[in-house]
Amino acid sequence: MNADDFGLSSAISRGILRAHRDGIVTSTSLLGNCADLDGARALLAEAPNLGVGVHLALVEGAPVADPARVPSLLTPSGRFRSRGAEFIAAWTKRQIDAGDVEREFEAQVARVREAGIRVDHLDTHHHLGFLPVVGRSVEAVAKRHGIGAIRSEIETPTLSWVTDPRRGLKAGVLTGLNWLTRRQLGARRHSAQSWGYVESGRLDEVRVLEIIGRLGPGTHELICHPGEEQSPGYDHMGELTTLTSGKVRRALGQREVSLCRWGDLF
Repeated sequence: MNADDFGLSSAISRGILRAHRDGIVTSTSLLGNCADLDGARALLAEAPNLGVGVHLALVEGAPVADPARVPSLLTPSGRFRSRGAEFIAAWTKRQIDAGDVEREFEAQVARVREAGIRVDHLDTHHHLGFLPVVGRSVEAVAKRHGIGAIRSEIETPTLSWVTDPRRGLKAGVLTGLNWLTRRQLGARRHSAQSWGYVESGRLDEVRVLEIIGRLGPGTHELICHPGEEQSPGYDHMGELTTLTSGKVRRALGQREVSLCRWGDLF
């Protein structure tokens, strides 16, 4: 159970810690370019059993690498593009340099590790890792740092994606990109099936119970976004309530699901 966006704000980080202490969250992804790394590190020290990865960012905020070394990732202001759609548009126009992506990811992972934080997985902010140019860079950095787990597998499509066009379109695009990117990855792609992509910031109890009911044998990751504040498009507080729900915990017990961290597997 992995909570994205640790370090995005103190309220988001505190919510993730609550979902860990009082709920089912076992792992989190620390934003690679978070503005207050010292503050994030101090909060993580309060939860020694929480697994930690790096949430590699190419949108929102400033780069960690020298801006002169990653020019294709930046706007004229010297900062990342503000939305994932803007990055994808630049990629389709062949404006993104693969070397820039890898240099920035290397800088983000090195920054987190130099802060004394043990890293057991990598994933990407706004799920940009499904773009081949991004996925290959994630794998290259993971290999250099000996990190075994990379988020790279989406849930299997269902008929519900057809009955909900908005969800189905997003899921269909991600599934297609996932297939294209995974064909180009090697041994570092992990075998876990990840859930929660199309509900980012809107996971409710009904959906989580549905996911638990669909889990098959093997390793799975539920992506979540709990927090103690709300932000546009994200019901962080609603997800926090869901992830600390007694009904959800009982459902996991009934299905005999064992909760773990990436570090327990790799």
